[in-house]
Amino acid sequence: MQTKSPALATGPRGYNKPTFVKGPKLAAVTAAPSPSSIDYTDPAAPGTCWVARAAFGEQDFRWMIFRAWLLEDAPAWFRSAYLRHGPYVAERIKGKDLVRALVRTMMMKAIRRKLNLA
Repeated sequence: MQTKSPALATGPRGYNKPTFVKGPKLAAVTAAPSPSSIDYTDPAAPGTCWVARAAFGEQDFRWMIFRAWLLEDAPAWFRSAYLRHGPYVAERIKGKDLVRALVRTMMMKAIRRKLNLA
């Protein structure tokens, strides 16, 4: 008696989890080095966007777009203040949903500018 191998079986296909496909605008913004190669003591290091990560969450790629705006397009005075006070502000907004929503709203203007959507 022969049985069909699972690879040759007919019927419904298994579920394939959808994945996010980066377009050309997001490719450079969301590309990041491996975590082991990041120097977190450097203020311009890829993981230093504390407030944006606290506001959007680690899994939301919008914090990476904000980081790209911060390091490339933000006024020098804002970048300096963000890098100096960012860790403190991020700690203060954790767990405060209303404040996080307000911060996200303000950051979205910079994100739209970075993506040329404004």
